[in-house]
Amino acid sequence: MKIREIDIDFSAAKIFWAPEDPEFAQFWNGASSFLPYLEPFLNKAVREGANQLPTTESALREDCRIFIAQEGRHYRNHAKFNQFLRESGYPELAKREAVMKADYEGFWKDKGFKYCLGYAEGFETLGPIIACFFLEGARELHKPSVDDPTADLWRWHLAEEYEHRHVCNYLFHRVYPGSYWYRLYGIAYAGRHMLSYMIRTALYLLREDYKAGRIKRPWRSRWRTATMLLRLFAYITPRLIKGLGPKYDPINLPAPKRSMEVLAEAEAKWTRSSNKPVIT
Repeated sequence: MKIREIDIDFSAAKIFWAPEDPEFAQFWNGASSFLPYLEPFLNKAVREGANQLPTTESALREDCRIFIAQEGRHYRNHAKFNQFLRESGYPELAKREAVMKADYEGFWKDKGFKYCLGYAEGFETLGPIIACFFLEGARELHKPSVDDPTADLWRWHLAEEYEHRHVCNYLFHRVYPGSYWYRLYGIAYAGRHMLSYMIRTALYLLREDYKAGRIKRPWRSRWRTATMLLRLFAYITPRLIKGLGPKYDPINLPAPKRSMEVLAEAEAKWTRSSNKPVIT
Protein backbone atom coordinates (compact mmCIF):
# COMPACT_ATOMS: atom_id res chain seq x y z
CA MET A 1 0.00 0.00 0.00
CA LYS A 2 1.15 3.48 -0.85
CA ILE A 3 -0.10 7.06 -0.67
CA ARG A 4 -0.10 8.58 -4.14
CA GLU A 5 -0.50 12.33 -4.62
CA ILE A 6 -2.90 12.09 -7.55
CA ASP A 7 -4.55 15.31 -8.74
CA ILE A 8 -6.39 14.85 -12.04
CA ASP A 9 -7.11 17.70 -14.44
CA PHE A 10 -10.65 17.35 -15.80
CA SER A 11 -10.54 20.40 -18.08
CA ALA A 12 -10.57 18.11 -21.13
CA ALA A 13 -12.98 15.54 -19.66
CA LYS A 14 -16.15 14.44 -21.45
CA ILE A 15 -19.39 13.15 -19.97
CA PHE A 16 -19.31 10.23 -22.42
CA TRP A 17 -15.71 9.30 -21.66
CA ALA A 18 -16.37 5.91 -23.23
CA PRO A 19 -17.61 7.42 -26.50
CA GLU A 20 -18.92 4.20 -28.03
CA ASP A 21 -20.62 3.15 -24.77
CA PRO A 22 -22.26 6.20 -23.17
CA GLU A 23 -24.38 3.95 -20.93
CA PHE A 24 -21.23 2.49 -19.40
CA ALA A 25 -19.85 6.00 -18.79
CA GLN A 26 -23.08 7.17 -17.18
CA PHE A 27 -23.22 4.17 -14.86
CA TRP A 28 -19.81 5.08 -13.48
CA ASN A 29 -20.66 8.78 -13.51
CA GLY A 30 -23.61 7.95 -11.28
CA ALA A 31 -21.27 6.03 -9.00
CA SER A 32 -18.90 8.98 -8.85
CA SER A 33 -21.67 11.29 -7.69
CA PHE A 34 -22.03 9.77 -4.21
CA LEU A 35 -18.39 8.99 -3.44
CA PRO A 36 -17.63 12.39 -1.83
CA TYR A 37 -20.19 11.40 0.84
CA LEU A 38 -19.43 7.68 1.12
CA GLU A 39 -15.66 7.87 1.41
CA PRO A 40 -15.50 10.41 4.26
CA PHE A 41 -17.96 8.09 6.04
CA LEU A 42 -15.62 5.14 5.45
CA ASN A 43 -12.67 7.16 6.69
CA LYS A 44 -14.50 8.17 9.85
CA ALA A 45 -15.35 4.53 10.58
CA VAL A 46 -11.79 3.33 9.90
CA ARG A 47 -10.27 6.13 11.99
CA GLU A 48 -12.52 5.29 14.95
CA GLY A 49 -11.82 1.57 14.56
CA ALA A 50 -8.07 2.17 14.41
CA ASN A 51 -8.31 4.14 17.65
CA GLN A 52 -9.82 1.05 19.30
CA LEU A 53 -6.97 -1.25 18.28
CA PRO A 54 -4.43 -2.30 20.90
CA THR A 55 -0.93 -0.88 20.57
CA THR A 56 0.30 -4.30 19.42
CA GLU A 57 -1.62 -3.85 16.13
CA SER A 58 0.86 -1.36 14.74
CA ALA A 59 0.84 -2.83 11.20
CA LEU A 60 -2.95 -2.64 10.90
CA ARG A 61 -2.92 0.88 12.33
CA GLU A 62 -0.49 1.91 9.61
CA ASP A 63 -2.65 0.25 6.95
CA CYS A 64 -5.63 2.21 8.30
CA ARG A 65 -3.65 5.44 7.97
CA ILE A 66 -2.81 4.70 4.35
CA PHE A 67 -6.41 3.61 3.63
CA ILE A 68 -7.69 6.96 4.92
CA ALA A 69 -5.16 8.88 2.84
CA GLN A 70 -6.01 6.94 -0.32
CA GLU A 71 -9.76 7.38 0.13
CA GLY A 72 -9.28 11.09 0.80
CA ARG A 73 -7.53 11.52 -2.52
CA HIS A 74 -10.21 9.47 -4.26
CA TYR A 75 -13.18 11.51 -3.14
CA ARG A 76 -11.51 14.87 -3.71
CA ASN A 77 -10.77 13.96 -7.30
CA HIS A 78 -14.30 12.65 -7.75
CA ALA A 79 -15.68 15.89 -6.29
CA LYS A 80 -13.90 17.84 -9.04
CA PHE A 81 -15.39 15.59 -11.72
CA ASN A 82 -18.83 15.71 -10.10
CA GLN A 83 -18.92 19.50 -10.31
CA PHE A 84 -18.35 19.18 -14.06
CA LEU A 85 -21.08 16.52 -14.23
CA ARG A 86 -23.65 18.65 -12.36
CA GLU A 87 -22.97 21.59 -14.66
CA SER A 88 -23.50 19.50 -17.82
CA GLY A 89 -27.28 19.33 -17.90
CA TYR A 90 -28.49 17.14 -15.01
CA PRO A 91 -30.64 19.42 -12.80
CA GLU A 92 -31.76 16.82 -10.24
CA LEU A 93 -28.35 15.33 -9.60
CA ALA A 94 -27.54 17.56 -6.63
CA LYS A 95 -30.80 16.51 -4.92
CA ARG A 96 -29.92 12.86 -5.41
CA GLU A 97 -26.48 13.42 -3.93
CA ALA A 98 -28.06 15.19 -0.95
CA VAL A 99 -30.09 12.09 -0.12
CA MET A 100 -26.94 9.97 0.12
CA LYS A 101 -25.16 12.65 2.13
CA ALA A 102 -28.06 12.65 4.60
CA ASP A 103 -28.05 8.84 4.73
CA TYR A 104 -24.38 8.68 5.75
CA GLU A 105 -24.79 11.43 8.29
CA GLY A 106 -27.81 9.59 9.70
CA PHE A 107 -25.99 6.26 9.89
CA TRP A 108 -23.27 7.82 11.99
CA LYS A 109 -25.73 9.67 14.21
CA ASP A 110 -28.40 7.01 14.71
CA LYS A 111 -27.08 3.52 13.89
CA GLY A 112 -24.04 3.12 16.12
CA PHE A 113 -20.41 2.39 15.43
CA LYS A 114 -20.75 -1.35 14.83
CA TYR A 115 -23.25 -0.67 12.08
CA CYS A 116 -21.00 1.95 10.47
CA LEU A 117 -17.93 -0.28 10.54
CA GLY A 118 -20.03 -3.21 9.27
CA TYR A 119 -21.26 -1.06 6.39
CA ALA A 120 -17.67 -0.05 5.62
CA GLU A 121 -16.57 -3.69 5.63
CA GLY A 122 -19.52 -4.63 3.42
CA PHE A 123 -18.70 -1.94 0.90
CA GLU A 124 -15.02 -2.87 0.93
CA THR A 125 -15.91 -6.53 0.31
CA LEU A 126 -17.59 -5.43 -2.90
CA GLY A 127 -14.84 -2.92 -3.74
CA PRO A 128 -12.13 -5.28 -5.00
CA ILE A 129 -14.68 -7.34 -6.93
CA ILE A 130 -15.92 -4.24 -8.73
CA ALA A 131 -12.29 -3.19 -9.22
CA CYS A 132 -11.50 -6.48 -10.94
CA PHE A 133 -14.55 -6.12 -13.18
CA PHE A 134 -13.56 -2.62 -14.21
CA LEU A 135 -9.89 -3.38 -14.75
CA GLU A 136 -10.19 -6.72 -16.52
CA GLY A 137 -13.84 -7.57 -17.20
CA ALA A 138 -15.24 -4.38 -18.73
CA ARG A 139 -14.85 -4.79 -22.46
CA GLU A 140 -15.92 -1.16 -22.98
CA LEU A 141 -12.54 0.00 -21.70
CA HIS A 142 -10.58 -2.01 -24.22
CA LYS A 143 -11.58 0.23 -27.12
CA PRO A 144 -9.01 2.74 -28.41
CA SER A 145 -11.61 5.53 -28.26
CA VAL A 146 -11.43 5.50 -24.44
CA ASP A 147 -8.85 8.20 -23.80
CA ASP A 148 -10.10 10.57 -21.11
CA PRO A 149 -9.01 11.70 -17.64
CA THR A 150 -12.19 10.20 -16.16
CA ALA A 151 -11.14 6.73 -17.29
CA ASP A 152 -7.78 7.39 -15.62
CA LEU A 153 -9.61 8.45 -12.46
CA TRP A 154 -11.50 5.20 -12.25
CA ARG A 155 -8.55 2.97 -13.14
CA TRP A 156 -6.41 4.55 -10.42
CA HIS A 157 -9.19 4.60 -7.85
CA LEU A 158 -10.21 0.99 -8.36
CA ALA A 159 -6.65 -0.29 -8.46
CA GLU A 160 -6.21 1.25 -5.01
CA GLU A 161 -9.50 -0.32 -3.89
CA TYR A 162 -7.87 -3.64 -4.63
CA GLU A 163 -4.65 -2.56 -2.93
CA HIS A 164 -6.35 -1.76 0.40
CA ARG A 165 -8.89 -4.59 0.12
CA HIS A 166 -8.07 -6.14 3.51
CA VAL A 167 -8.18 -3.10 5.78
CA CYS A 168 -11.87 -2.89 6.71
CA ASN A 169 -12.22 -6.66 6.92
CA TYR A 170 -9.29 -7.05 9.30
CA LEU A 171 -10.36 -4.02 11.32
CA PHE A 172 -13.95 -5.27 11.70
CA HIS A 173 -12.79 -8.68 12.90
CA ARG A 174 -10.31 -7.16 15.37
CA VAL A 175 -12.85 -4.77 16.87
CA TYR A 176 -15.82 -7.19 16.75
CA PRO A 177 -14.47 -10.76 16.82
CA GLY A 178 -17.01 -13.50 16.24
CA SER A 179 -19.46 -11.22 14.39
CA TYR A 180 -19.76 -13.31 11.24
CA TRP A 181 -23.51 -12.90 10.80
CA TYR A 182 -23.32 -9.18 11.41
CA ARG A 183 -20.67 -8.96 8.70
CA LEU A 184 -23.12 -10.57 6.25
CA TYR A 185 -25.74 -8.03 7.28
CA GLY A 186 -23.28 -5.24 6.55
CA ILE A 187 -22.54 -6.64 3.10
CA ALA A 188 -26.23 -7.03 2.27
CA TYR A 189 -27.19 -3.55 3.41
CA ALA A 190 -24.19 -1.74 1.93
CA GLY A 191 -24.54 -3.59 -1.37
CA ARG A 192 -28.23 -2.81 -1.73
CA HIS A 193 -27.82 0.81 -0.64
CA MET A 194 -24.86 1.50 -2.93
CA LEU A 195 -25.90 -0.42 -6.05
CA SER A 196 -29.50 0.80 -6.00
CA TYR A 197 -28.28 4.39 -5.93
CA MET A 198 -25.77 3.76 -8.73
CA ILE A 199 -28.35 2.14 -10.99
CA ARG A 200 -31.14 4.63 -10.29
CA THR A 201 -28.82 7.58 -10.81
CA ALA A 202 -27.37 6.16 -14.02
CA LEU A 203 -30.90 5.71 -15.36
CA TYR A 204 -31.73 9.30 -14.40
CA LEU A 205 -28.64 10.60 -16.22
CA LEU A 206 -29.57 8.60 -19.29
CA ARG A 207 -33.16 9.90 -19.24
CA GLU A 208 -31.79 13.44 -19.31
CA ASP A 209 -29.55 12.46 -22.22
CA TYR A 210 -32.54 11.10 -24.15
CA LYS A 211 -34.55 14.29 -23.53
CA ALA A 212 -31.65 16.51 -24.61
CA GLY A 213 -30.88 14.39 -27.67
CA ARG A 214 -27.37 13.56 -26.50
CA ILE A 215 -28.14 9.87 -27.01
CA LYS A 216 -30.16 8.89 -30.07
CA ARG A 217 -32.44 5.84 -30.27
CA PRO A 218 -33.32 5.44 -26.57
CA TRP A 219 -34.60 1.89 -27.00
CA ARG A 220 -31.24 0.71 -28.26
CA SER A 221 -29.61 2.56 -25.39
CA ARG A 222 -31.88 0.84 -22.88
CA TRP A 223 -30.93 -2.53 -24.36
CA ARG A 224 -27.23 -1.68 -24.05
CA THR A 225 -27.81 -0.60 -20.45
CA ALA A 226 -29.55 -3.85 -19.59
CA THR A 227 -26.86 -6.03 -21.13
CA MET A 228 -24.12 -4.03 -19.41
CA LEU A 229 -25.79 -4.49 -16.01
CA LEU A 230 -26.31 -8.20 -16.64
CA ARG A 231 -22.61 -8.62 -17.38
CA LEU A 232 -21.72 -6.66 -14.25
CA PHE A 233 -23.91 -8.79 -11.99
CA ALA A 234 -22.84 -12.02 -13.69
CA TYR A 235 -19.26 -11.07 -12.83
CA ILE A 236 -19.96 -9.89 -9.28
CA THR A 237 -22.33 -12.59 -8.02
CA PRO A 238 -20.12 -15.73 -7.95
CA ARG A 239 -17.18 -13.76 -6.55
CA LEU A 240 -19.35 -12.18 -3.87
CA ILE A 241 -20.67 -15.61 -2.85
CA LYS A 242 -17.08 -16.68 -2.21
CA GLY A 243 -16.58 -13.54 -0.15
CA LEU A 244 -19.45 -14.49 2.17
CA GLY A 245 -17.67 -17.52 3.59
CA PRO A 246 -16.56 -17.53 7.25
CA LYS A 247 -12.93 -18.14 6.21
CA TYR A 248 -12.85 -15.38 3.61
CA ASP A 249 -9.57 -13.47 3.62
CA PRO A 250 -9.42 -10.60 1.11
CA ILE A 251 -5.63 -10.62 1.06
CA ASN A 252 -5.83 -13.86 -0.95
CA LEU A 253 -7.80 -12.32 -3.83
CA PRO A 254 -5.79 -12.45 -7.05
CA ALA A 255 -4.72 -9.08 -8.41
CA PRO A 256 -6.58 -7.73 -11.43
CA LYS A 257 -4.55 -7.68 -14.59
CA ARG A 258 -2.28 -4.65 -14.98
CA SER A 259 -3.26 -3.18 -11.62
CA MET A 260 0.29 -2.23 -10.69
CA GLU A 261 0.89 -0.85 -14.18
CA VAL A 262 -2.25 1.25 -13.83
CA LEU A 263 -0.99 2.70 -10.55
CA ALA A 264 2.42 3.46 -12.01
CA GLU A 265 0.82 5.14 -15.02
CA ALA A 266 -1.41 7.26 -12.77
CA GLU A 267 1.60 8.42 -10.76
CA ALA A 268 3.55 9.27 -13.89
CA LYS A 269 0.67 11.20 -15.46
CA TRP A 270 -1.26 12.76 -12.60
CA THR A 271 1.02 13.23 -9.58
CA ARG A 272 0.37 16.60 -7.95
CA SER A 273 3.02 19.11 -8.88
CA SER A 274 5.02 20.66 -6.07
CA ASN A 275 3.45 24.09 -6.51
CA LYS A 276 -0.10 22.83 -5.83
CA PRO A 277 -1.55 22.52 -2.34
CA VAL A 278 -1.38 19.09 -0.71
CA ILE A 279 -4.61 17.08 -0.67
CA THR A 280 -5.20 16.06 2.96
